[in-house]
Amino acid sequence: MQKLTWQIISLWLCAQPLLAAPSAATSWQNIEYIERAFIEVALKNEYRQTDMKLVKWVAPIQYQFTYLGLPKNPFIENLTVTHLKQLHTITRHPITHVRTGHAPNLQIIFTKDQHYQEAIQRYIQKESKALSRDSNCSASFQLNQQHEIINANVVIPIDYVMSRGLLPACIVEETTQVMGLPNDSDWVFPSIANDKSKLDLLTGLDYILLKLLYSPDLKPGMDRQQIHPILQHLLYQWKTSNLIQGASKKVKESGLYPLIY
Repeated sequence: MQKLTWQIISLWLCAQPLLAAPSAATSWQNIEYIERAFIEVALKNEYRQTDMKLVKWVAPIQYQFTYLGLPKNPFIENLTVTHLKQLHTITRHPITHVRTGHAPNLQIIFTKDQHYQEAIQRYIQKESKALSRDSNCSASFQLNQQHEIINANVVIPIDYVMSRGLLPACIVEETTQVMGLPNDSDWVFPSIANDKSKLDLLTGLDYILLKLLYSPDLKPGMDRQQIHPILQHLLYQWKTSNLIQGASKKVKESGLYPLIY
């Protein structure tokens, strides 16, 4: 039997002030900075020690919406589908909706705040006690022995996050992190991985991190030493082709940006 590992991620309440940005508006586009950010966000996890190995989906993602104590909400589903389509556009990884009766490998659970703890215990599995009220929304994913993500759950208490203006942030951060970027970091900026930055939507840096993660050259289970030369090659290539310089503009052309801004 294959050993399975659960990784827990969550969007935490943030009362701290906005962190200072890098010294210049474009400093995140530095190749060394991007590589350091990728290692920080992709190989670490804020809730548990990891073996510093790359994790990602290999099988197509098939998602389904589940409601706990709530009626179906087409508006919120549309927001989520729009973001998932953007994730597919960036990564080129298959992400499709499956109807009731088919087994999903990604469940997106919408619930009320009063059922949030129950939903965490049911869907997020282990290490869930600390997540309930200190977090706005939560997610987890499950790995096989090859460090492939094989299953994931996202839980969003709709009334709670809407009352705080956090619905887009919860949809974007949790579904993006279960792609295989599970760690939050106070210094990675600009990025949804930085909770203190209060960014709701994907940034140019997030765009590049996702494209790196789903490059065919990066395989689940690779460690930092194996990843380094591949990252350097890709990033120098993308710098030359102006992909990095144009990432901030490109990421705003799809997803929730046209709906919100």
